[in-house]
Amino acid sequence: MPPCPSTFPLFPPSEHLNTIYLSRHGESLNNLYGRIGGDKGLSERGQKYAKELSKFVNSLKLPGLKVWTTQYRRTQQTAEHIEAPKHIEAALGEICAGDHDDMTYEEIAEKFPVEFALRDADKLCYRYPNGESYLDVVHRIKPILQTIKEEDNLLIISHQATLRCLLTMILGYPSQDLPYLKVPLHTVIKLSFSDEGVLVDYHRLPVECVDTHRVKPINCEITRRLEDACVTVPFHL
Repeated sequence: MPPCPSTFPLFPPSEHLNTIYLSRHGESLNNLYGRIGGDKGLSERGQKYAKELSKFVNSLKLPGLKVWTTQYRRTQQTAEHIEAPKHIEAALGEICAGDHDDMTYEEIAEKFPVEFALRDADKLCYRYPNGESYLDVVHRIKPILQTIKEEDNLLIISHQATLRCLLTMILGYPSQDLPYLKVPLHTVIKLSFSDEGVLVDYHRLPVECVDTHRVKPINCEITRRLEDACVTVPFHL
């Protein structure tokens, strides 16, 4: 595997003002129970977010609005109430967790403690067994990145890891921060492009949800105790 880059290039802004909107899917059943990946549908609160998102977006009356979702049903369910043409973009799908798909962090830490520690030590470059790394997702998105940046009134409904990659590339954030960028559920991120740069606005919609953000633990050694490995796992049912 080649060395991890220290930064990603900041792509030049478009000449004319244009705006795109980003959102994670509504809270899913897997979010609620602390499971990563999978293809479960929305929780009750996630379904409520889908309705609130449609109200928010429809109220903007954006001319030529387009909605991109992914191949996962939680994103498509989140978009179902929005009045706009919809396109499934597989390149924006969630990071593939491979053999660890549909497991909780606690289950991974207990059954695959070495793998769990290796990911904590280098989350950017770590590749799930038979799955992807964050860098793999970056390379998956790159071919459509310029198209996204040139769109106007585009709403992308995607996933935490994928939106971390997309935001890092667009905004030129340091690559080492990518895996820990906060992209909360039930929040719309507005990106406005102009000659001066990119303006970012966060709009949290009024629907409760779990917090899926996991900070890097202090102890990333493969010999650590299970309790130390799971100390930063977010609360879930």
